[in-house]
Amino acid sequence: MGKTIKEKILLFFARILGEKEAIYYINGPENLPSPLTREEEAQVFRRLPGDAEARETLIVHNLRLVVYIARKFESTGIGVEDLISIGTIGLIKAVNTFCPDRNIKLATYASRCIE
Repeated sequence: MGKTIKEKILLFFARILGEKEAIYYINGPENLPSPLTREEEAQVFRRLPGDAEARETLIVHNLRLVVYIARKFESTGIGVEDLISIGTIGLIKAVNTFCPDRNIKLATYASRCIE
């Protein structure tokens, strides 16, 4: 029997993060780290080129945005876990393609990729 979409996404994240134990179920925004301040985000962006830890920091500290957007789509009949997984993939794409030199916040840019 084939793997469920949830299992496939967990395996995808395990490959990205390098270890399966680093993946945890996200039940809501109260379990997530708070967003970065503008100053913290600027420091992380300076380290971003070639720094996997900086990339992971941006992803982890913006997961609240993914949960917030996923909750707006709860009535579509798709499970919240699936919406969060798909939204997280959008967040990863946003972090990978975001240009901090533009006059736009990462959260604003990422919200379009997450939806």
